[in-house]
Amino acid sequence: MKKVIAYLEKPIGMIGGSVRLLIAAVVFVAALVFCLGSLDGRTADAAIVDARASLESKAGAVLADVFSVDARSWSNDRETARSLVAPPLSTASGRALAGPPPGGATSVNWVPQNVAVTWADDRAGEALIVVNVTVTSRSGHAESRVKSVQAFYTRSGDQWLLSGLEELQ
Repeated sequence: MKKVIAYLEKPIGMIGGSVRLLIAAVVFVAALVFCLGSLDGRTADAAIVDARASLESKAGAVLADVFSVDARSWSNDRETARSLVAPPLSTASGRALAGPPPGGATSVNWVPQNVAVTWADDRAGEALIVVNVTVTSRSGHAESRVKSVQAFYTRSGDQWLLSGLEELQ
């Protein structure tokens, strides 16, 4: 027992001290890298949460602005719609977004009922949206129906643009 105590009380040599200092430095650097990595991960998670919240708050309004039109303000409505669509939808629906009102209709009104974001990041996202679509004819007859759509969005700066749409019902 005296030998163990004597060994433990013996001063640390130059090599032993250097090795212990090197080990402590390696452990410190590893801990620092782990902590900084955790902060970056939390920042990325926060960005995704922000993107989802942003898309959820704007997805229904963008969809309504693109597809709602009135014969009295048709050209302004279509101009607004063209500013809110991105490829490939802008390419596929170019004529519809520039053309005249369909025969017999005076207005089409899309009113979002429920919006659920299925995924989003800082560049794009998708949402499932339940909308009430009302078409009013020139005679004043209004016909409504509920649609479920899957809408695809692209982010441009702080604005979400509709890039695709698939009707589910």
